[in-house]
Amino acid sequence: MNHPFFSIVIPVYNTIKELQRCVDSVVSQSFADFELILVDDGSTDGSGALCDRLSAADPRIKTIHRENAGCSEARNTGVRVAQGNYLLFVDSDDKWDDDNALRDLFEIVHENPVDVVCFGVSIYNENGELVKVRKPMLPELANGNKYEIVKHLVYTNQYFSTSYVKMLRREFFLENNLFFIKGLLSEDIEWSARILLYCESFAVYSSAFYKRIQRSEGSITSSIGKKNIMDILGSIERGTELVAQYSCSDDLRTLYYEYWAYQYAMLLGFLPIIKNDAEYKIILERLKKLKYLLQYDHVKKVKLVRL
Repeated sequence: MNHPFFSIVIPVYNTIKELQRCVDSVVSQSFADFELILVDDGSTDGSGALCDRLSAADPRIKTIHRENAGCSEARNTGVRVAQGNYLLFVDSDDKWDDDNALRDLFEIVHENPVDVVCFGVSIYNENGELVKVRKPMLPELANGNKYEIVKHLVYTNQYFSTSYVKMLRREFFLENNLFFIKGLLSEDIEWSARILLYCESFAVYSSAFYKRIQRSEGSITSSIGKKNIMDILGSIERGTELVAQYSCSDDLRTLYYEYWAYQYAMLLGFLPIIKNDAEYKIILERLKKLKYLLQYDHVKKVKLVRL
């Protein structure tokens, strides 16, 4: 009966320079009814020891040490021990930038316990300069209606396919087996699609309190390779097949395809990276089978790619 309201899961791997800042941004929240689960994913830089010190200093902080298995499995490990009503995910080299964020999220869901709350992100470069703010906004007419909410978020490209801008009801997560797929790169794309499919009640918190620090060596253009492309392609193939089999209205099905159409259009832009690969022609053939997605072009980027 003493379960916390929120469970916040932070996968930790070799981020000793940023981890304290990340944890402090959660611990400083004005709403204190939460547990913070640090999952040390086999760190080798002392991050694991820092996790232990943080746990010793605050009873709300739990540390789990595990062999390195990647971010997806670290998140899954945290979810399996979580006790809160709602789950949130934070990357250990990022932070929250508003001490009242949890209080506001509590106000949104404590009387109306929706499955998912979407919010936004502020993106900064390594020098601390603000690059971009992505903050979902919801028309009043869409409140409480899944179709209207999803339509607005997808058509305006405000359903962001990252785990750190979503809060999920823990029972919804478990009932729909929303664990992350182990070993999959760009795993949030596939995971966010399943949420879109299974979720029956959405809310939007029009805040960009999540502070994302962009690093040049970790940017998508510098780090993406063949495995990223193959994993995203496989996710699109599996995801569109799941949409085709899912029981829903034609209008909702269209929205689900719109989500995948955007991912498909983005993927096409990465093809030059592997143009000299021995399997390039095979990959192109797989992509051609999915080109029907470009007819779902309410998002401007998809329309431009189709044209």
